[in-house]
Amino acid sequence: MSKLPIYIPDSEVYLKLGKMILLLNNLSRNSKKEPILTLEKIAAFEFLTKHPVILNRILYLKNKELINLSNTEKYSIEALFPDRGSLFNFSDIKTLLNLLIAYKMVDVKIKKDFEVNYFITEIGLDYAKTLNSKYFIRLDNIYKKLNSLKSLSYSNINKFIEPYIRYGIKD
Repeated sequence: MSKLPIYIPDSEVYLKLGKMILLLNNLSRNSKKEPILTLEKIAAFEFLTKHPVILNRILYLKNKELINLSNTEKYSIEALFPDRGSLFNFSDIKTLLNLLIAYKMVDVKIKKDFEVNYFITEIGLDYAKTLNSKYFIRLDNIYKKLNSLKSLSYSNINKFIEPYIRYGIKD
């Protein structure tokens, strides 16, 4: 008996690269245009985009505008039972960032305290403008909602996320 091939869109490398470009386009620099995204913050922001219910809870706590969520975003298994592992598994993110650095879409700045920050380049900005499917437009809008969190440290962002992982999402 042969197995049927199953295509998992979230595993598609080009989709992941597009998502990473949009994330960096929206969140990699502060208002002074300084790079601010560490590997850990990228993981936290990716986690929040995969779990928009948790993102909405955090936005509500910060008195920010919420995201209109579809029923699949609210009631999927992934939404109801978030996986903590993606907050600490950086290998996929490193691979994507290395590819984007190779394509000169992303660059790195190492600060005095040896903190590594990733930021989008002009080539990456130009590419981000071409990501105009409904999916990427929706994702771009979600990343824009994350702007109010981008100046927070990873540990502060994690403090917002942790209760929802530990105790689950309740109405």
